[in-house]
Amino acid sequence: MDPVTAGALVTAVNAAVSGAGGEAGRRALESFGTLVRRVLRRGEGEPAGEPEPVAIPYDDGERLRQLAELLVERARQDPEFGRALASWMREHGAQGGEAGAVHNTISGNARITGPVVQGRDFHGPISFG
Repeated sequence: MDPVTAGALVTAVNAAVSGAGGEAGRRALESFGTLVRRVLRRGEGEPAGEPEPVAIPYDDGERLRQLAELLVERARQDPEFGRALASWMREHGAQGGEAGAVHNTISGNARITGPVVQGRDFHGPISFG
């Protein structure tokens, strides 16, 4: 089995976020949150009852990448967690790897000073104003 990379994980999380309006996206994000809590609270006993939510930086590309790198590193150290993360990627990361799939992103410290067109398979002219 190929190891999970931070880039592939960020892509899968972004795909889940973009589909979060549907049931599958909601379940993907819930299960990802469970994995994140497992890493961030390692060694700490969670209180009984409903687990406290963990703020996942879905809208901050740099922080999401840092989180992905932390998860990938933990997966290298903890084979059981590695299997769980790989399982999540197989189930929810497939969207990011579909043939012909396009996931356009502008993130990080990008400064947009004019129009942006993102997409795939454009047919015909594109003009602004």
